Amino acid sequence: MNVQFKKMKPLKSYQHVVDEIQAAICEGSIKEGEKLPSEMKLKEMFDTSRGTIREALRVLEHKGLVSIRTGVNGGARIQGANTKPMTDSVAILIRQQKVSLHHLAEFRKMMEGHISEQAAKNADKNDIKKLKAILESAAAHIETKPSGWKEFHEMDAEFHRTLAMIAKNPLLEANLTAVHDNIQIYFHQYLPWSETLLNDNFKDLCDIAAAVEQKDPAAARRIAEEHVEKFNALMEKNLE
Repeated sequence: MNVQFKKMKPLKSYQHVVDEIQAAICEGSIKEGEKLPSEMKLKEMFDTSRGTIREALRVLEHKGLVSIRTGVNGGARIQGANTKPMTDSVAILIRQQKVSLHHLAEFRKMMEGHISEQAAKNADKNDIKKLKAILESAAAHIETKPSGWKEFHEMDAEFHRTLAMIAKNPLLEANLTAVHDNIQIYFHQYLPWSETLLNDNFKDLCDIAAAVEQKDPAAARRIAEEHVEKFNALMEKNLE
């Protein structure tokens, strides 16, 4: 590791340490998988207290930039970029019901419509195989005559995550993953269960996949947007 940290400025706290290490990670001076120096070494490099270093490492861990292990082989190791902090923030908003059904539908309609459109432009044969494999699993699940949404919604989320991956935009993929990993609380509370709705939901996914396979971006966007609108209307009806 060849990186030089600036020493602490007067009256600066752990935030200076966080900023310096974060900048080094973003600039590539410290690579994914590398270990940071020990707490004692960092204390010397930054000319600060061990308590300040520990607080800074806790902040970096919360941001998902490092993972910290204890023990003989422990220490702070650099993590790759991931969506966990974003997912956790969205989860809190949703679980505390700070996001209304209307807000959620508005965001999903924009995002999923665009993702489906881009997927129709980008998809290759392997991408289509992935979508069809998910739909085959969903069809097999429907054949078991389920009595609730849980398993199907997990497959539905996987389908949408795969579409986002095909769209090839990491920001879209991260946002969609954050939403779909946490919106089940709304589905379970407000979406009525019926075999008819299950089949309707499945048909929408099949229609989106077909539009993507046919490389019809306009149709893929339209179907995705209509899908969000339809099921949001059902949930909002249960709010009344």
